[in-house]
Amino acid sequence: MKGHLYKFTIEHLEDPKGNAVEASPLEFETRNHDDIFKIVETMKRKIDLDESDARELALGIKLFGEVMLRNSKHELFQEFRPHFSEFMKSLKKS
Repeated sequence: MKGHLYKFTIEHLEDPKGNAVEASPLEFETRNHDDIFKIVETMKRKIDLDESDARELALGIKLFGEVMLRNSKHELFQEFRPHFSEFMKSLKKS
């Protein structure tokens, strides 16, 4: 398969009350056509968000966008896709 291969690990550390959570980490591997590390660095420099928010936005967009590309004919994405495309064009202009 083409693209960069990434492994994500998400750990649930605490609940809204600050209590520790005992849960197995969520782990998965996925491919993306972009270098996500470069995208994160670019967003941290270009977007007027704090570093953590820029990182979260970059990861969320890249994960969501790649799923939408792989499933472009799925009815779930049909109505939203043009809006996402416009959002990405605006983001890249920033």
